[in-house]
Amino acid sequence: MRQKILRKLVQNQNNFISGSQLAESLGISRVAVWKHIEALKEEGYDITGVSGRGYQIKDSGIIIPDEIRASLPQQLIGSQIYYYPRLDSTNEALKRSIKDHLPEGTVYVAGKQEEGKGRRGRKWESPPGGLWFSFLLRPTLPLPQTALLSLVFAVSLVKSLDVFLGSLCQIKWPNDIYCQGKKIAGILLEMSGEIDNTDNLIVGIGINVNVRTNDLPAFIGANSTSMLEICGREIAADKVLITVLKDLDSYYHEFLKNGFTDIRLEFKSRCLHLGKAIETTRGQDIIRGINTDIDEMGNLMLQYQDTLIRISTGDVKVLN
Repeated sequence: MRQKILRKLVQNQNNFISGSQLAESLGISRVAVWKHIEALKEEGYDITGVSGRGYQIKDSGIIIPDEIRASLPQQLIGSQIYYYPRLDSTNEALKRSIKDHLPEGTVYVAGKQEEGKGRRGRKWESPPGGLWFSFLLRPTLPLPQTALLSLVFAVSLVKSLDVFLGSLCQIKWPNDIYCQGKKIAGILLEMSGEIDNTDNLIVGIGINVNVRTNDLPAFIGANSTSMLEICGREIAADKVLITVLKDLDSYYHEFLKNGFTDIRLEFKSRCLHLGKAIETTRGQDIIRGINTDIDEMGNLMLQYQDTLIRISTGDVKVLN
């Protein structure tokens, strides 16, 4: 019933809807409506109640799980979806819930993350207006193969965003998504398991959908963009999520069935620094050279003087 009230509020987000209207349309009492509204407020939904006018919700890209699931029949990723107006981190929330025997493919979406994180423990700014979500997988793969999913999902994500942006997005190795030279999305994989396989894989994805980058800290906003800023209009977050989840599921099963070979070619075609001079790190050393390839294990191949160096992890800076 709470989901039905939420749906009614979102459908009427530009107007107030009275408690009596809600009660009549849903076949419950006004007291029951009030109790559900209060519970939604406790969950973090920004709902205003005005005597004599009713209720109005502030929609900052609210996701209604039932509607998303209905668009993803017989799909693993998105088989269960939970939306929270705010969380510390969707990755951390999923970690805490694994003990509750969550099924594979479960997705947690947050309207806002208060402690979002990116690669190497960096803070990921996650204000309202973005699409912040994580999902749970249990691939029966050796850890090196599982790590390739970071690149697989990057390819999937650029394909999804192209649908809305009308221009080709690119990938900065291993999994940052760029559009028009600025970062628009990122991916974080967190694994648990033994040497020979992974027990749980949590994939966190952040997309700047309707985020205004001048509202972000200056050092982040200057190098970031959003779907809103590229398109010049707001984009429906639920439509973005449906498209992204469909492609993630498709690429995941393609990888499990056929491996990385064809997806690697897609990755290389979207890699923004392939064939260019870059700077990266290996341990404490800073290395500059030409990125000549991405190998079959997802490593970055760097031509440094007369030596070809394989980089398995690190940050990349494109040199002019």
